[in-house]
Amino acid sequence: MYIINMNTSSKSYPIIIGENVLDKINPYIEKYDKILLLTNDKVGPLYKNQFLSNLKRNDIFILEIKDGEKYKTLESAKTVYDFLIENDFTRNSLIITLGGGVICDLGGYVAGTFMRGIDFIQCPTSLLAQVDASIGGKVAVNHPMGKNLIGLFKQPIGVFINISFLKTLSSKEFKSGLGEIIKHGFISENNNYLDFLNNNISNILNLNIKTLEEMVYISCLIKKSIVEKDEFENGIRAFLNLGHTYGHALETLYNYENISHGEGVAKGIIFAGKISLEKNYINEEKYSLLWKTFENFNIDCHPVYIEHNHLIKIMKKDKKNSHDNINFILFKNDNLNKEPVSIEIIEKVNNSFKNRFIKSVIDIGTNSCRLFLGEVEKKDNKINIIKKLYKSVETTRLGEGVNINKKLLLEPMKRTLTVIERFNHISLNMGATEILAFATSATRDSENKDVFINMVKDKTNINIKCISGELEAKFSFLGNSQIYKEKIMIVDIGGGSTEFSLGENENLEFVKSFNVGVVRANEIFFKDENYSEENISKCQNWIFENLKEIEKFKNEKFKLIGVAGSVTTNVSVLKEMEIYNSDEVHNYNLSIEEIKKNLDLFLSKPLEKRRNIKGLEPKRADVIIGGNIILLSILKLLNKDSITVSESDNLEGGMTYVDISFSSEGSCSRGRI
Repeated sequence: MYIINMNTSSKSYPIIIGENVLDKINPYIEKYDKILLLTNDKVGPLYKNQFLSNLKRNDIFILEIKDGEKYKTLESAKTVYDFLIENDFTRNSLIITLGGGVICDLGGYVAGTFMRGIDFIQCPTSLLAQVDASIGGKVAVNHPMGKNLIGLFKQPIGVFINISFLKTLSSKEFKSGLGEIIKHGFISENNNYLDFLNNNISNILNLNIKTLEEMVYISCLIKKSIVEKDEFENGIRAFLNLGHTYGHALETLYNYENISHGEGVAKGIIFAGKISLEKNYINEEKYSLLWKTFENFNIDCHPVYIEHNHLIKIMKKDKKNSHDNINFILFKNDNLNKEPVSIEIIEKVNNSFKNRFIKSVIDIGTNSCRLFLGEVEKKDNKINIIKKLYKSVETTRLGEGVNINKKLLLEPMKRTLTVIERFNHISLNMGATEILAFATSATRDSENKDVFINMVKDKTNINIKCISGELEAKFSFLGNSQIYKEKIMIVDIGGGSTEFSLGENENLEFVKSFNVGVVRANEIFFKDENYSEENISKCQNWIFENLKEIEKFKNEKFKLIGVAGSVTTNVSVLKEMEIYNSDEVHNYNLSIEEIKKNLDLFLSKPLEKRRNIKGLEPKRADVIIGGNIILLSILKLLNKDSITVSESDNLEGGMTYVDISFSSEGSCSRGRI
């Protein structure tokens, strides 16, 4: 066990570090009339009982808020204020935080502002919080336009760091903390801490308790030495912000999701290092050392190219700026230096990372419109998905009436345009520098496709590519060949067509699109919700007739993969999901019996009651029966008793497919987007 005594101008308090130190809190809580344990709905169920069993008091109030950086807000603070007021907390009350950086920051902020300030104790559970948020007295909440913009300095009365908590951290959360720890190595007065880290890579990554205790102890000592000299960040404490100018900008862009604080800091340190290199403050050897140190711990530190004006706009919101300057902490010889950096240099450095960027893909289908945003890397004329950032789907029914009129109707076009405008806004706000929008069967089959394509172009400046069914199938195949290495057949049941692709790795043996889809089936066979046995039989015969070509594969060995709404909805209904969980859906093996069970459920209810089925999106309720009939027919043709559900489809394929050019008629030729 280690004990550090923090001595600041406003308060002195202990930082106690050890494998199990929760019982050490008892002497510090005796005098308070009421105590609130503030945690979240992820940490609370894991640790609150263990935590409370170590305390001698049994009158402690508990409040759990939702987990995640996006909940570090004034709204969450109000929830805590309301709880304190409703339960008659006073100036002689205490808050104990049990959680990661969000809980430590939020709890400290509330403690600093409730009744002009009450005491609080930090009990950090994440590595990041143990070496950063819990120590030094900087507490804050986020604003939609920037991170930690609303806050104050408020020192705790004690910090209790229970190292055993780290055993339950995910790899992502642990590496987030390592990002800050490595930062402490870079700001240390010598290389001793960096040497310690590099000499103990295996022990650290394997969570050796004694090594972790020493690592956290040294990191806290480094921060203590800075905070004691400059509690209110008027000088050298600013060095703790190394990597934060660019890192916070990324966190804001990503809506505080899909990027950890430590990863943002790692990318920010490389960005600052590149600026330092451009200004001749450091040499290539020092710059390479920055990369190598993060890579030794498998931390992705590669900065992401963001559209320049958008990046500058976000950076200007950073709280560390003054006099309209964008301030960075830079490496300067063997020291650090805080200084303003010109927009020209920021742009030059940003441009140097153009091989890593944010790409947006919009799939404009017959029944729905979908968005996928990803951080991607272009290398050797290939695009690899580094990180999935955001997905959204909205039912638009663009193909309404196309089978009958051979034209897109005005109202469906307007509905779809509204969604595309929203998707475009989301894409640009998240820093996308490339937007690929492709339209499938409804647009492809319509005589007035150009009207719709020009309508979208005029409103959003997006050029829609109308792709063939075969290319759509290739997209789905490419999206899944990154996941499944054996021979696979991808089935994509859409609104107007169904695509099949068969192959192994990235080698396609068969690809074809058939004019069989859920909307098409509904319009032909199930008008006015007439699901009679006769109509179902006619629909099945129509499917068998149109898809008879795939029957030749029924004796081949391959993994059958289903993508898109018809298969994913079956899983969400089986699991009665109130909130869709892609992790539970992906790779689910959906059996014929389960599909039939769902079909019986759907057929047993009229449309209005079907919309209330748990796990079924209301807007999909009128087409899901047709979807299940198509799905069961495909399984019969292929002589399969189940299908594996994949969350990867033509969106992922479109994200990675670069060696293609499109024509408005849907044909494709080799080239480059």
